[in-house]
Amino acid sequence: MTDQPIRELGENHTVARFRALASGSLSPNVIVGPGDDAAVLSADGDRLLLLACDMMVEGVHFRLDWARPRQIGWKALAQNISDIAAMGGSPFAAVASIAAPGALPEEAAAGIAEGLVAAAARYGASLVGGDLVGSPGPVVVDVAITGWVDRDKLLLRRGAAPGDAVLVTGSLGAAGAGLAALERDLSDAGSSLLAEAFRAHHEPEPRLKEAQAIAATGLATAMMDLSDGLADDLPRLCQQSGVGACLRAGAIPIAPACSFVAQSLGLSDLRLAVSGGEDYELLLTCPPGAVDALSAAVQACGSQLTVIGEITDEEEVLLLDAEGREHPLGRGFNHFAV
Repeated sequence: MTDQPIRELGENHTVARFRALASGSLSPNVIVGPGDDAAVLSADGDRLLLLACDMMVEGVHFRLDWARPRQIGWKALAQNISDIAAMGGSPFAAVASIAAPGALPEEAAAGIAEGLVAAAARYGASLVGGDLVGSPGPVVVDVAITGWVDRDKLLLRRGAAPGDAVLVTGSLGAAGAGLAALERDLSDAGSSLLAEAFRAHHEPEPRLKEAQAIAATGLATAMMDLSDGLADDLPRLCQQSGVGACLRAGAIPIAPACSFVAQSLGLSDLRLAVSGGEDYELLLTCPPGAVDALSAAVQACGSQLTVIGEITDEEEVLLLDAEGREHPLGRGFNHFAV
């Protein structure tokens, strides 16, 4: 027990305590409780039930003067879809709660709802209910989602083994670049790369098809989505698996939009790509001999899979530069630095 504020203890410490409290009261039908992208519950037949939730708070995750209401709703639902995807599953139904001050324009509230419904429909889910309450403070959008996964296709954060390859889908850093551009008021109306950075930040596209294709191969040993950035999420996967990792800086696929924004703002595109967060790409591991088959499965979905390092038995995560020098991976998004 401590009186330290949670901003000093950090998200991982606080979540670990919540997980310890909850773990003592789990019912027998809970296969995976707190600690992964989604909870896993037993169900009838060969399928498992997935359950996840995510919250977005005005001033922390979005600003009404930066994003259209429809984009806010889309993102709130899409990040939940990504959690279901990370388990190898298919989204089914979602409920959304919105807390808003009475001064919020009706068109803004309707726009958030339109975004929620549009994202659900895009990825094969249904928005089936929720709650609307008044709030004296910021707008809050909270979504809970259910999904299904076949028992033999379930993927967890645990399962990575020393010698496994570490891979990511797509490219990293575009969403973080969009946020950095907004925070520093970067504008270039003629830049398609800046527009792509803003789109990636406001309207993420979870890798549902890619995740299902990966799960169908049965070759991945662990998987999660990249919501808080590679710098925070890879250590979480490693901790769950009881392993470490060594990444090659030159192998990390950096989004062109990230490089453009970083150069414009005098930042390191590598650091932005590693720490930016909200890419909602997939982070996974597999035996080296499975890389080609997994790459082919992801390419069939119109995306790419890149090997960025390997799993080690050192229980630490390191980044190697072009000269082979070791660097700490850095930090991703801090939820309590407000």
